[in-house]
Amino acid sequence: MIYENQVDLDNAIANYINEGLKRGQLCVYASVSLANEGHLENFSSQIINYQENVEKGNLVIVDLVSYYVNAMVGNLEYYDKLKEELISISQRIKNRTDKCMRLTGDCATLLLKNKHLEECILVEEWWHQNPIEGFILCPYPRSLLDQFPINAYISRLIHDHDIIVDSNGKLIPEYIQQIK
Repeated sequence: MIYENQVDLDNAIANYINEGLKRGQLCVYASVSLANEGHLENFSSQIINYQENVEKGNLVIVDLVSYYVNAMVGNLEYYDKLKEELISISQRIKNRTDKCMRLTGDCATLLLKNKHLEECILVEEWWHQNPIEGFILCPYPRSLLDQFPINAYISRLIHDHDIIVDSNGKLIPEYIQQIK
């Protein structure tokens, strides 16, 4: 997903998760931003029955700070722990009517913002190797995608994505042409 600003991003992620919760899907919100003051409070206020969904295991919150730190130096071995956690979480959906899991994570986004381009691509490739059934929302700010050297990496960055949409869910043709 390509977004214009933080408000659009927050609204799009909340809508994505709320839609999944309405469908009975297991939702995972993985973020480096959880440590930021007020972030979780703001995020939780946008999610339908946030506390209830967390307590029932319908919504899982994952702090990605340590994953981000390791990814900055190209160490994705730490992500094996996350992979095991996601597999364990996916076991919970066996009894659900809708067995899809919805994930969103911003580790690759922060790596891109901080110009850790190769590491960003490594994290993106890692996400696409996960053995889960579901959807992964990967958000990227449009303002960065036209900047050098990021624009030189754009085709590698979006190569494994199925679709590219804006924060309103509208397809973005200029990026779709670069997929595969």
